Amino acid sequence: MRKYSKIYKIKPREKRGRFWVLSFFAGIFAIQMGCSLCCSSEPIQFETVFSDLISQLSYLVLPLVPLHLAIYLLHFRKANYDLKTFNKFFARINMKTKAGVSVLVMSIFLLIVLDDESKLKNGKLRDLVIQSIAAAVAVMLFDCLKIQRNTVEDEEVVARAKHHVAPGLAMAYFRYIENVVKGAYEEDGTEISKPHEEALHEYIKENEIGSARDWVSNKILILFPESDQIRGTVQEIAKREKEDEENHCLTLDPIKHKYFSSGQPRTSVLNVIKIKDNERKIPYSCSEGCFRNPLVKSKSIDCDQIQMRNRESLLGVTPSGLCEKIHERKEWQNNYVIFAENRPLNTLYQMVDAPESQISFTRKDFEVQFKLYYAELKRLIEEDDVCKNKVELFLYHDYEHKKSGNFSKNLKNKILEMKMRDQKDN
Repeated sequence: MRKYSKIYKIKPREKRGRFWVLSFFAGIFAIQMGCSLCCSSEPIQFETVFSDLISQLSYLVLPLVPLHLAIYLLHFRKANYDLKTFNKFFARINMKTKAGVSVLVMSIFLLIVLDDESKLKNGKLRDLVIQSIAAAVAVMLFDCLKIQRNTVEDEEVVARAKHHVAPGLAMAYFRYIENVVKGAYEEDGTEISKPHEEALHEYIKENEIGSARDWVSNKILILFPESDQIRGTVQEIAKREKEDEENHCLTLDPIKHKYFSSGQPRTSVLNVIKIKDNERKIPYSCSEGCFRNPLVKSKSIDCDQIQMRNRESLLGVTPSGLCEKIHERKEWQNNYVIFAENRPLNTLYQMVDAPESQISFTRKDFEVQFKLYYAELKRLIEEDDVCKNKVELFLYHDYEHKKSGNFSKNLKNKILEMKMRDQKDN
């Protein structure tokens, strides 16, 4: 199966490489200047060093003029010699940057073609024309081979664009989550749907999961599986219960909320995942007549488990008819995690799967929109004073080529993180 690159990249580059590139060239230039001064037979003086520095810098900036001219001529040809279209190619460049580069190019041009008496030098002008033609050929070759294309810059352009689907999906889903968390009310204040905190308390009471052996998350998780195929839907999570090393399960009773969409009343469903952790074996002294009934309920935290007593336990029977052997029972903690199905993410997957005749949405487009959708939804939630304490995004790696048990393992790590955070807050 094809493996895709990681979807979520933490702040890719963000111009952080500029410093290192400039430092590298500055270091090379300093080494070259140092070698030329050390190898010189003349005594080192300030005037000599300064003149050599100006001379070396002039050689470095000389190619800027033909390169600048070649780029402008190429884009002018692309614009079909139309000035309005030509200006659009450089519309995203800052005005001060364009003005600064133009002034610099003009200064270098005058430095090249004029002599000490400010007269035009025909030989230098002819060399400049030849260099400009060579630069134009090189730029055209780069453009044809698309060597100048940069994936990070393309992603930044998409991120700055106004016409992409991620912000719309994030806003629509946030409104849904907001109704679930805060509850829904009529204009006169009549309650339509209870806030999530109240609905959760009722759910805990009805299902009798409020004991010390149970931990219930007070936050709604929104799953963001970084994957090649896995989407984190309810159907997929239920299907993976049967896989090896997976020990989670979906409860039969979800938490239901009512909300309005386009003025129409609807019912949302928050599913609950049950998963065990903190498993251990506890030795205990038996004081029951276990030899009489081979099926005896274990005093495990999970009351549904039944242990089979071995017939050899008859050897440990006392005259009173009771067993006094040392047995073991398993104990664990049941964790209940509430999550909302990430339907906008499923929409993005459906766009990838759609045939090109319907929509042109590649895997690369999906990766960009995934990242934008995650960032925008996270921003909306963190800016809301209520939702930021009740909702949490769960970003995790979940590739099909990994061994089974991956989802339960990721979920246990997330639960441990949430428990430690709760202990710290308390």
